Amino acid sequence: MTHTFTFFLLNKLQAKKHMTEDEYETVAYSLEIFLINIFKTVQVYAIAFLLGILFETFIMNVPYVLLRWHAGGWHAKSTVNCSIFGITTFVGIPFILEKTTFTLSFFWMAILSLVILGCVLLYAPADTEKNPLVSVSERKRKRLFSFLSALLALFVAVFFVTSEIGTLMITGLFVEIIMIHPLFYKINKRSYKNYENYQVQP
Repeated sequence: MTHTFTFFLLNKLQAKKHMTEDEYETVAYSLEIFLINIFKTVQVYAIAFLLGILFETFIMNVPYVLLRWHAGGWHAKSTVNCSIFGITTFVGIPFILEKTTFTLSFFWMAILSLVILGCVLLYAPADTEKNPLVSVSERKRKRLFSFLSALLALFVAVFFVTSEIGTLMITGLFVEIIMIHPLFYKINKRSYKNYENYQVQP
């Protein structure tokens, strides 16, 4: 449905008349991802509201989105799988943490912070088959901003908020780290470093 609606919008805007074929494909891919994210977000927050964990879901989701904006990572192949992942992750995890009142100690926050920063430096940004990061300079820029985004979120999580909020924030970042890790790509039988299949751009 999202795929069809994407091309319906582009056809209405007569986008093909104003772009090259490559530009059109890039815009179509970006628009479809945007629409999927909107649809998924509405679902996630509606369920979180019904379960009374709207705040917890929001707190976990914000650092995840902040890091994912630059670090990229795995995408589900279908809208249904994407929705299931979003609901399971951003409703299921906050619900469990809220019901168990589990929080990370300062020691484990520090350990996980180092793991997160290390993985960002090693694996961010991660691309996809449909959106390979061919440009070397773009990958360097995204890695820098990924690191700064993670560092800012971790600094806030460890030093400026309660342990409950800090735990949710670090959990959100850790979810994104999993989604850029090559092992996660391998488990899902998806190709990693897709830019290597193309001529490298400066």
